[in-house]
Amino acid sequence: MIKTIFLKLWFRKLVRNKIYSATNILGLTIGFSAFILIALFVRFELNWDKNHQNYKRLYRIQRQFTQTLYTTNGNDISPHTRAFTAQMIEGHFPEFEKISVIRENGGSFLFTNSEHKIYDDKGIHADSYFFDLFSYEFIAGNKSTALNEPFSVALSETVAEKLFGDNSALDKTVLLDKKYTLKVTGVYKDLPFNTSLRPTYIISFATLKPLKNIARNKSWSGDCMTYALLNPGASHKQAEEKIRDLFTKYETIKNEKLQLCPLSKVYLNFNGKNDYLIVLKLFGLIGVFILAMAGFNYINLSLAKASMRRKEVAVKKAIGSKRNSLVLQFLSETVVVSLIALIFAFLVAELFLPVFSNIVDKQIELIWRNDWKFILLTILVAITTGILSGTYPAWFMASNKIIDLFKGNFYSKKSSSSLNLKKVLVTSQFAISLFLIVLTLSFSMQIKHITEKDLGFEKEGLLYTEITVSETEVMFDQLRSRLLQYPGIKDVSMSKNLPFVRFGGGSVNWEGGDPNVKINCRFNNVSYDYISVLDARLVAGRNFSFDFRGDAANTCIINETAARCFGWEDPIGKRINDNKLKVVGVVQDFVYQDMHNPVDPCVLVLAPNTVKGNWIFAFRAEKEMQKRAKEILTSELEKIFPNDPFEIRDVPLAFNSENSFKIYHSVNKTLLFFTFINVLLAVVGMFGLVSYSVTRRTKEIGIRKINGSSSLRIFHLLNKEYYWLIAYALGIAFPAAWLAYNSLPSANKLPAQPWIFISGAAMLLIIILISTSYETIKAATKNPVESLRYE
Repeated sequence: MIKTIFLKLWFRKLVRNKIYSATNILGLTIGFSAFILIALFVRFELNWDKNHQNYKRLYRIQRQFTQTLYTTNGNDISPHTRAFTAQMIEGHFPEFEKISVIRENGGSFLFTNSEHKIYDDKGIHADSYFFDLFSYEFIAGNKSTALNEPFSVALSETVAEKLFGDNSALDKTVLLDKKYTLKVTGVYKDLPFNTSLRPTYIISFATLKPLKNIARNKSWSGDCMTYALLNPGASHKQAEEKIRDLFTKYETIKNEKLQLCPLSKVYLNFNGKNDYLIVLKLFGLIGVFILAMAGFNYINLSLAKASMRRKEVAVKKAIGSKRNSLVLQFLSETVVVSLIALIFAFLVAELFLPVFSNIVDKQIELIWRNDWKFILLTILVAITTGILSGTYPAWFMASNKIIDLFKGNFYSKKSSSSLNLKKVLVTSQFAISLFLIVLTLSFSMQIKHITEKDLGFEKEGLLYTEITVSETEVMFDQLRSRLLQYPGIKDVSMSKNLPFVRFGGGSVNWEGGDPNVKINCRFNNVSYDYISVLDARLVAGRNFSFDFRGDAANTCIINETAARCFGWEDPIGKRINDNKLKVVGVVQDFVYQDMHNPVDPCVLVLAPNTVKGNWIFAFRAEKEMQKRAKEILTSELEKIFPNDPFEIRDVPLAFNSENSFKIYHSVNKTLLFFTFINVLLAVVGMFGLVSYSVTRRTKEIGIRKINGSSSLRIFHLLNKEYYWLIAYALGIAFPAAWLAYNSLPSANKLPAQPWIFISGAAMLLIIILISTSYETIKAATKNPVESLRYE
């Protein structure tokens, strides 16, 4: 009965004080919404590959290169292994239950007829054990036998629909790159987005033998991936120790050591580098900050409006209510407000989830039926936030004496503790806001820096296509001459790899070094015109030339990083790779794979003139004639390679699609999104804070105006205390932002810019002045008679 009465009274107060109630609920709703979105994102990133039933027993076998003085991509771990690795482990070590070998297929065209085709670069080749390790749900066919025979293919549901529409794909045929007929032996449901191995189609590994002479148990091909399923209870550390030196008996690969990477680490840090984990920790910290901001706002608003409830508290204390019961009542109200805000927050989060998913480039979902644990945990967080936020205001109100409450003197009596807490809260809000503003500005400038950074080659106006050439009579010099007849095409080259498209790899020793010590580098077979097509610059020696017939098999060009790694001041004439290749030129460093890692050592060797197999053709076209150049190239190449599908693409698009560059943009947009939310919370909090200050100093303002103070002086008086708090916030936020920015990993990071910190402080000051102007201007221009009549 009494509880029902209290509940009704609380609800009436909630409705009566609409602005106060709405501001409180709005602040908490914004904070909870942001927290929910961040929590969903972090949960998504920490749950990669958990859709596989054997998740805890699955490992990827990786190679670690020892005896290397330089490592590509800043690490000495390769996720790729040699095809015969599985055969060397199977049946020899009791820890291993099953092993599967896969090989990425790269970009290919799939045809159902001469008219209907799709391009897909997510296909793989996999052996018959693949579906025993990984959890795939088949909607057609038998996964136990789907990959047993050569020229068999299992399609994802999406690819099957693209190729066959609503018709059944099972037992139909698909033409791969206009050359090989594959029989559809199964169709499986699309895997979740957060699955590291998410192929769109899977061709049987046995198909590689007739196609590329790659056999599962014999091939030395080092571009495969090997996954192992350990027996229940087996120690992966013991298993790793047993297979680590498996290649010792082979002289050429004795320095390759094997290791087991748990499936849980394949996405986040397969090589032991915690670059992305640092980003996730930063997001988690932002989530805590925003939640704290929402709590600070509630405290400030509660203190600001405490005078509205002083008589209610005085009457309750007069009729016998104890302090503990009053505190409990106020905390109950706070928790209810938090839960109401949480309901709105879930609705807001669900509304903005598609937008947020697009910002972070993920497919994040909130499914009420399946995510009940997450929802319960969030409710617990809301209740905890409500209790922590309401504790001090509840104690502040309940601990005053009855006479002070009736007279309205509780501000002065409790001013010391309440004002000290207020200053701590406001300084914390300023510091958090400034920290995020500076970090977001710094990250935006980092994006601008890597976008405008000299790549060592000119990406604009550069086109390319990948073709697997089946004809043997095509000669590259003739193809190049034919294409150069068109005025829009300036130059043409052929290579195995191309920056931001395909990278290649290998290891070499060098003249003057220990023959047993090698350096990992980017190997590339290129035509004579490769460097000129890239618009790269030679810094020493010469380019490949028709005037030197020996270039075809005996010479190479290295980059500056390779020369430094070899310790050569004058590289020209030196030899590498067991003295087989003579260095005739040094090219300026150019970025090969991404903007996140350092430039790798690079070795260019001359390609044969005969075009056979898989090659990348690059074209330097006039920038204003890109569209026309694509039409010309498509028309001519279709005549030259009538049986080989291809598609002309842009290198700038490949640059923008590169994974680390996409992550940079995603992190930047996410920081901007949550910084905006944080600033919005700060504005709400400042509004409440100024309301508190004006309420407390109403009579003082009236007296000052009667004594001649101008409105401008009153405005300055009400705001000057915040200037000192901003100064304190600068001392906290600047070092924190500097440390956070410098902890973010990147080989091409822009140094922290002092002007960004100054700009961040100026932005915060402007935001504070704007958010406080309404209450302070109203108080400064108010009739002093009304101020003196206050209460």
